[in-house]
Amino acid sequence: MAFSIGGLCSTALRRSLACGAGACAPASQALVFRRSLSGADLSSRRPLTAEELGKYRTDGFVILRDVYNQEEIDLLRETVLADQMLKENVMDMVDSSGKTSRLTLWRHDGDDTYGMFSRGRRMVDFAKAATGSNDDSVYHFHTKVMLKEPHIGGRWEWHQDFGYWYEVGCLQPERMLSVMVAIDKATVQNGCLDVLKGSNRLGRIHHGNTGNQVGADPWAVDKATKLMETVPCEMDAGDVLMLHCNTLHKSNANTSDHWRRCMIVAFNTKDNEPRPDTIAPLYFQMKPVADSAIMELGMVGRASGTVEDFLQRDDNVNAFKLEDTELEYKDAK
Repeated sequence: MAFSIGGLCSTALRRSLACGAGACAPASQALVFRRSLSGADLSSRRPLTAEELGKYRTDGFVILRDVYNQEEIDLLRETVLADQMLKENVMDMVDSSGKTSRLTLWRHDGDDTYGMFSRGRRMVDFAKAATGSNDDSVYHFHTKVMLKEPHIGGRWEWHQDFGYWYEVGCLQPERMLSVMVAIDKATVQNGCLDVLKGSNRLGRIHHGNTGNQVGADPWAVDKATKLMETVPCEMDAGDVLMLHCNTLHKSNANTSDHWRRCMIVAFNTKDNEPRPDTIAPLYFQMKPVADSAIMELGMVGRASGTVEDFLQRDDNVNAFKLEDTELEYKDAK
């Protein structure tokens, strides 16, 4: 049995020490190690229940508790903290009040720690169930790591993910979703996600610009929030939120002394590809790995990716900027 030091099992600790202080393993090490994972048990450690899938489809979201254990989440957090590629490719997203949240987004999954989560059987099976697809159809659309710093992390305005994805040519919202992994405890005080329960059934709402963000039409939001319940998604580290791409959601500024960090993996399907002339990735077949791969691989950062694979702020603004649709939110803080 592996022992634990500072939340990292002995396997992960040996790999992180071999990388050197503040650095992650190079891609070559990850690729060599991946070969040893072939033939591993690919059954999920945490299958989705019929009741959970029903809540996702009816409410537009579902929170799954204790999907990842403490060792796995500690490893993910330490990888984020040590990964220089994330720091070099971060985007500052300014809200309408001038506060800033930070995110790093990349398009293709890799042979790194993040990829062991996004390609792990737990997460892939969640995506398959939500989209009604199979291993040959579902694919990784993007991964992003989001950071809300204490007292600095800003607000995200009400929006639908499909408000963005429709603009790049994806037409089927039932074939897309986001899966959020809580790296830290998410509370109302540190700006947890708020969702509008059942708003996935409203269809796509018009979106426009607000600060560096694209948000949903405030008239429609005002009407929807009077009809439906706003639910704060408070989560413990290791919990997972499955979010339908038409569900309206937002988050408030972090007014606490605590970080809120999360990793969000978006999935799409082969029959719902974006237009080929956009920044969004076309279909490529995923290669699921065993749930055990996370701790077996250990700390490996995005050195296995390329700079071109990261979304840059100017590309993001140009891709989703909607002319003559500047929005104002009455409740912006």
